[in-house]
Amino acid sequence: MFARPPRHDAPSVAAEPSTDAAALDHYRLPTLLAVARHAAPTVVVSTIVPTCLFYVGWYAQGKAAAFALALGWALTVIAWRSVRRQRVPALLALTTSLLVVRTIIAIMSGSTRLYFMQPVVTTALIGFLFLISIAAGRPLISRLAVDFCPLPAGISERADIQHHFRNLSFLWAGVYFSNATVTLLLLLNLPVTTFVATKTLTTLFITWSGIALTVSWSYRVARRVGLLRATKPSPASPALAAELAAAA
Repeated sequence: MFARPPRHDAPSVAAEPSTDAAALDHYRLPTLLAVARHAAPTVVVSTIVPTCLFYVGWYAQGKAAAFALALGWALTVIAWRSVRRQRVPALLALTTSLLVVRTIIAIMSGSTRLYFMQPVVTTALIGFLFLISIAAGRPLISRLAVDFCPLPAGISERADIQHHFRNLSFLWAGVYFSNATVTLLLLLNLPVTTFVATKTLTTLFITWSGIALTVSWSYRVARRVGLLRATKPSPASPALAAELAAAA
């Protein structure tokens, strides 16, 4: 009988900790300057440029040119990004949707004052959308945050970060309700030409106050949960690097 060859069991290999988990553990929030650099193009393209074009058209040729310039810009940017298979920022999609609704109502009614009245309704509706998203367990801020400070899924899905997104959604519901209320009061008490300039300044003040609160609050939360703590950098895995690049 032939002897059976000795059996050699493969040496057991201890499970190594996930590189992705280690990289996420060492992830730190970008600096305020880096966040501003990332968000600036989206804010400029989605809000500042169409607003400026609207007022240029308004004072140069009237409401028809104002509507055409603002809406034409927004739709062109969306079409351009779609053709190039680039992500359309949530802020740009929201701004364009509001421009389409406002322009259709203004053209159908022929009333300039009505054009400025219905933003009161749409702004209040956005405030309600923030509240509805909170009740649904999917805070709207978590989607808009991608346009300003993209986070890897492992960070943004943490319970403490989701709780912060919920609080920020309450904050921005208040910002939109405040803008709607102030806009209505100004529209009822000022002529249209004065209303345009005054409304722009007041809504900018309210909105930028909300932005300042959001930034300061977010960095306090990030410091509390350890996302701003200085640590020795660790190499991120290719999978995490790809996720961060896709988010940006």
